[in-house]
Amino acid sequence: MTQANSNSASVDASRRLMAAIGVGVALTLSGCGFQLRDYDATPMAITELDVQAPNTDTHDALREALKQADIRLSDDAPLRLNLGKLNEDVHQITFGDAGSIKRELTYRVVYSLQRKSDGAYLANQQELEASSDYYTNDDNLLNTDDVRERAGEQNDRELSRQLMDRLRAITP
Repeated sequence: MTQANSNSASVDASRRLMAAIGVGVALTLSGCGFQLRDYDATPMAITELDVQAPNTDTHDALREALKQADIRLSDDAPLRLNLGKLNEDVHQITFGDAGSIKRELTYRVVYSLQRKSDGAYLANQQELEASSDYYTNDDNLLNTDDVRERAGEQNDRELSRQLMDRLRAITP
């Protein structure tokens, strides 16, 4: 074999090895459920909703997530999304005089989705739940409201993601 043929064979083998590694990585990542953040190739079958909900920041975040998914919010929509009252729980996780106290903030919202034409439920009394931890400190009481608010915003984002995932699975 000549030097040129040897180099060509080496380059071809190297390319095949890289291609095989690339395919292996892609299969491994897809097999474990990996997907890019905020990316879902599955289009929404629901394009229009009538949202009935109490007026809270969490419900506003859910409405905004629907709008960002190109779901038109209209009183004339063929489907009604009923969002229940937000249930908020705070549990203290650490105890004692350690200074910093870990707390868990949990949001729960019950929802249902129904057709207006016949009142049939496509999803009946489903619950969304999101929790996040935050720390408070007796030495910095002014910061307590800020960290709790950030934990609440994180819960709002998680509830919105869960709702979108569940709605994406429904075909009216």
